[in-house]
Amino acid sequence: MQERHRYYQGFISALQQKIPQSAALANTITDILAIDKDAVYRRLRGDVNFSFIEMASIAMQLGISLDSIVGIVTLEHKPMQTTMSKHVNPSETDYRMFDNYVSLLGSIKEEPKTTYMESGNIISHTLYFDYEHLTRFMIAYWNRCSNMGSDLPYHQITIPQQMLLMQKNCCKYIRHIKSVVYVLDHGIFQHLVDTLNFFIRIRFINDEEASQIKNDLYSLLDYIEKLAVRGVYEDTGNEISFYISDIFIDTNYNIMKSKNLNICQFRTFLLNSNYSMHDEVCAEVNSWITALQSASTLISVSGEKIRSSFFKTQRQILSTLL
Repeated sequence: MQERHRYYQGFISALQQKIPQSAALANTITDILAIDKDAVYRRLRGDVNFSFIEMASIAMQLGISLDSIVGIVTLEHKPMQTTMSKHVNPSETDYRMFDNYVSLLGSIKEEPKTTYMESGNIISHTLYFDYEHLTRFMIAYWNRCSNMGSDLPYHQITIPQQMLLMQKNCCKYIRHIKSVVYVLDHGIFQHLVDTLNFFIRIRFINDEEASQIKNDLYSLLDYIEKLAVRGVYEDTGNEISFYISDIFIDTNYNIMKSKNLNICQFRTFLLNSNYSMHDEVCAEVNSWITALQSASTLISVSGEKIRSSFFKTQRQILSTLL
């Protein structure tokens, strides 16, 4: 606890060194985080801690290195934070946490050299957030399993308009990143279909709802195939690559890099994440994704025969949905 307090105080000291005038500092942070000024002052006093995403947003905007703050970060101390937010009936804090992440994506979309890499056995939220019924299923799945969830049946799960907009922006901002790489587990659609079939069999999802989700999955698969054929996003012209892993991928990892930002995530509890900006942790995530990439087959632009076979197999898998 004492080490954590030193880390937090180091961050506050770094802020005060950047902007010594307290009123100007509070105004700057209010603009960056888009929260009430009283809430900013509570954080600056230490009554309430900045969340990791809030710290990342501020650090990136002000050019502060979280790794080097007062020499706290050592090889034995690799700071990470788990986001534990509610995805059903979210509070203002939950909205703010997600909005901070989306704003972080939006803040680097005009930078000339940005990269995003993700490997995983679950379809990335940066792809499926554009599909409302599939997103709703993921939220319902989380809600059924999470301690913060409830026993709501699927048909009562709704996505508030405010959250829906942020999810759409997440997908939009990813398309503005100059180079995006996805390394997909070869069984990624099979895992999802097996899960959906289970929930259909126990009548958690009715026939009409299953049909809506199935249509979203076909649309998503068509979209991914179109991206794989072109190798670029149609609206931005930025590069995107898809690899199919020949080995098992244990969980979802991603890393995002820009001139002033280096942040990685580990997907946890389906919709939550562990975040880190520590150079060594980011380097390890980068190493894992790169290693998985080297044990994978590129299906973007080249490899037409393999690509066609892969998408044909995935459509056959989707056809097994009950």
